[in-house]
Amino acid sequence: MAFEALRFIHAAGVLADHQVQDIGPCDDDVRSKLIDATLLSFERIVEACVENEVDFLLLVGDTFDESDRSLRARVAIREGFECLNEAGIDVFVVPGTRDSQHAWASFKNLPDNVSLFVPEVDEPTAIMRNGNVLATLQACLGRSTGNVISKDESSSMGQSRIGPFRIGVIPPFASSSSTPDESAVETWLATHRVDYLAVPLPFARTTVTRMEQVAHGPGPATSMTRADTGPAGCSLVTVEGRASIATETIVTSPIRREKINITIGETAAWDQLMSAMRGYVESLPGLDRASVLILNWVLTGSGSLHASLHDADAERELFELLEADTSLADGQHMIHNLTLRAESSTANVPSDKADAADHDDEFAGREDGNPLLTSFLGRIDREHSIAGSVVRRLKAAGDDSSSAWLNRLETLAGRVSQNAVADRSRAFGAEWFDSTTERDNDRDEL
Repeated sequence: MAFEALRFIHAAGVLADHQVQDIGPCDDDVRSKLIDATLLSFERIVEACVENEVDFLLLVGDTFDESDRSLRARVAIREGFECLNEAGIDVFVVPGTRDSQHAWASFKNLPDNVSLFVPEVDEPTAIMRNGNVLATLQACLGRSTGNVISKDESSSMGQSRIGPFRIGVIPPFASSSSTPDESAVETWLATHRVDYLAVPLPFARTTVTRMEQVAHGPGPATSMTRADTGPAGCSLVTVEGRASIATETIVTSPIRREKINITIGETAAWDQLMSAMRGYVESLPGLDRASVLILNWVLTGSGSLHASLHDADAERELFELLEADTSLADGQHMIHNLTLRAESSTANVPSDKADAADHDDEFAGREDGNPLLTSFLGRIDREHSIAGSVVRRLKAAGDDSSSAWLNRLETLAGRVSQNAVADRSRAFGAEWFDSTTERDNDRDEL
């Protein structure tokens, strides 16, 4: 049977009508947006399926939380499935830790286009198009035998993709850590005979490639907790042929969280801090999809400016001026959380220890009299991920995002230490542009 091109939406952690967490004080307008956030995210997933004319929607766990006993969630999910049914789009649902097989069994009157796939008990399922098998959905369990690749098969895996496209599903699982070890994904991919491996929650967005195999997880569809930073949503998966599996993020979450670390020097001025904060906010990619922007600011340093921010009135003024000075669309709201840290708490800490001390996205402005160096360091600080920025620009420029090397680069962007890349870039920049910069200073200051 000849291979057929296909495309589908892969989503996880929709949690329709579930309460988002880690918000803090907010007014009534923001609160109403937060209440409807997960429902809006699901609606956007359905819209993305229709707009992209996908073959099917794959929901891999936690589509709702049964403990919520939410009628709104069930109504919204059923209406979304019916919309997809009218568009001729099938839905494959994998139960998760919050929406068990039993919970879905009690979900009555679902349209005919919805199929429940339970990895622990179900045999491989055919995904059809016009009476032909388009793809297969199969379980990838820890001790599975029927779909495990032998050593001899491993060397030739993916050399000729004929027959239906094989999608493997790993059951979602609970984890005590927010970010499980990605090496587990590499092991799953190496030991199962699949073309595409659907990575479950609690993994954040991730992509791992192995020859022509791709393991991918879209992360949660909505930013539910403070750990869900950056744009959240689903993935459009396009499969066109041999070695051509491309994943594209479709932002669905109306909530956007960012954690921003800024170092404030002894002589830093108020306008410098404002400029750095404004620059970071306005450089965020995909901000137009967010109606609520939650910014967790960590300001580390010393001096009079840093000391003044301990006053509640100064903090309030800072954020009021930032919102007035930042270009946001009508209807967008910002929520700010401020943490002040003394410079001495991390002084003289090696860079690897500083990473462990929660310096994962350090962002700093700089004014040192050298405009070239200032511009260079500012560019580094505005990038959420330097490696990820390269991938985004290549895709925006129309490069072939399905090529093997770009897929590998995207995988690398999600695995490298962004702190280490940024620190080395700052060090090389200081050496190149300004020989007077202290080379052993691993913290830029405002």
